[in-house]
Amino acid sequence: MNLPFEESILCLPMPMLVGFVLAVVLLPSFIKYLRTRAIGQFVRADGPKEHAGKANTPTGGGIVFLFAACVGSIAWFFYSGKFGVPALTVLLVTNVCGIIGLSDDLAKIANKDNRGISGKIRLGLELVLGLCLGLILLSTASVPSAIGIFTVPVWFYLAFSAFVVAAATNAVNLHDGMDGLAAGTACQILATLGFMLYYQGSYELAAISAAAAGSTAGFLVFNRNPAHIFMGDTGSLLLGGVMAALALSGNLVLWFIPLSLIYILETLSVMAQVVYFKLTKPYASDKSVNALSLVWIKLTQKLSGEGKRLFLMAPLHHHFEALGQKKGVKEWQIVACFHIAQFILCLITIVTFINVRNLLP
Repeated sequence: MNLPFEESILCLPMPMLVGFVLAVVLLPSFIKYLRTRAIGQFVRADGPKEHAGKANTPTGGGIVFLFAACVGSIAWFFYSGKFGVPALTVLLVTNVCGIIGLSDDLAKIANKDNRGISGKIRLGLELVLGLCLGLILLSTASVPSAIGIFTVPVWFYLAFSAFVVAAATNAVNLHDGMDGLAAGTACQILATLGFMLYYQGSYELAAISAAAAGSTAGFLVFNRNPAHIFMGDTGSLLLGGVMAALALSGNLVLWFIPLSLIYILETLSVMAQVVYFKLTKPYASDKSVNALSLVWIKLTQKLSGEGKRLFLMAPLHHHFEALGQKKGVKEWQIVACFHIAQFILCLITIVTFINVRNLLP
């Protein structure tokens, strides 16, 4: 898209500022509304004991920064007069992910505990959404069947698109477990994606990314420790959805891997914890079984007894939180370390991206 310099340069600061200001202005009233309705967070029974004091903290703040991000994006679209299928598709995916998350949050409120909608149903919806995103991108020729510089078969691209959306939404959801943690890493990733999209001339997508970064930063003002509001599944799912949609639409999936390294490690820590716990459970049987069969039995059957834990607690941020508590390290200090690590990842990714782009003909 060729835009005058005066217009293209505003695709980052304008939507980012609109998103930030709207979130900051709207959240106090929203927090007050949630408190009057007693709509608060239900803490996991198996979560850190120190989080018990966070019960009943207003939740569902994702609704506000979803609205702020959409308004920020649309404001730039009307200003520039430019918006196409890729941008509208990204906004659609973001809103649908938000709706899935909102359904989960409402189910928790109805159940009055931490159980939301079925995990299988939610995963199925996310996979279908990712598949639809891939189909739209291919049918409109917005993105070729390529992942980075590699051309792949159409079926693989569609499967990969479904995987990226489902993986990103669930990874951010797992990561959202401490005050300001997910909001702080997400706004950095979105700002980085926005810069990369702007650098390659994808101004519409850059505007969406900037608006999402700004609105998430506005939410962080109230979500930092001690949090006055949580984003809920509404926020975590839509953040994962918008990141995945932007990476796929802008053909930045390979760059999204180092950017989301913290999310990847968080997810792997949960998988490793579950597998290790099952494999270390005692197993007694009259029949002798070989090692491979024993592994299969332990992973697929519900056995009695307790296994061992690889981490003090999973996901990984709770492991560091538990370690920190033993040494007098406060929650906000653990979160700050994650934010610094994310900043380093973003900086390395941007520098490498610019150098690689400059080498291309």
